[in-house]
Amino acid sequence: MASIGLKMVYVGIKDNDGSTVVDADKGVSTTGVYPIDTNKDHQNLGTKTANITALSGSPVKITGNNEVVDVTNPPSSPQVAFDMNAINPQVREKILGRKSNGEGGYVDSDKPVDCGVIIESQQPVTMKSVYFCFGRGNFNETTHNIGTDTDTAETRDDDTLTFTSLGYDGFGGKPFAIYYESDPNFNKQKMMDRVFPGQKLVTADHDGTADASLHGGTVEAPHGSSDAGASGSNKADTQGNI
Repeated sequence: MASIGLKMVYVGIKDNDGSTVVDADKGVSTTGVYPIDTNKDHQNLGTKTANITALSGSPVKITGNNEVVDVTNPPSSPQVAFDMNAINPQVREKILGRKSNGEGGYVDSDKPVDCGVIIESQQPVTMKSVYFCFGRGNFNETTHNIGTDTDTAETRDDDTLTFTSLGYDGFGGKPFAIYYESDPNFNKQKMMDRVFPGQKLVTADHDGTADASLHGGTVEAPHGSSDAGASGSNKADTQGNI
């Protein structure tokens, strides 16, 4: 479908029973869902692109007696290639399934953790939100290209992660669902509950996706970097969640 822009990406870690880990230490936040926002105090700089592929399988024609007699409809196997300016490092390592060694380092675990993901964009005509939802899948990272700064420019290496979606019971065994804010039956809390069972970011009393704290920040970056916030000292917290 047509869309405009990328408003937000939400991630959460799943427990073995499929519920969302609502814990700042074991999961990504006290609400179970972590918005990858643009608040520099949270050590986030938002997402550039989320390139979704393989939303549909490739039909294959079946021939017999010199004619096409059937068409197979293979299941979809979506992947999302994320190019993020920067993610809070602790959250990043957690969704990659890496474990803290208690010394500031993180090492790969024996198997990846299951995560849920929601990518929020907008419809071109109504400018209402559209949500690409993946209830279960795994993140991985394959490369880092680290380069030197020069006397005239800084060299950045983004957080480039790939999310591989898996079949999800909440979607009837399918790997994704698309939600439209413009649909008369749309309910944001129900959508969040479907993708992140047990989450507390969006409740009947509070919509955490509308918090002003998801934007701005006051971290001052070194060397005159454009990451510098409006003012203040280095406040490297993470929405107070991890």
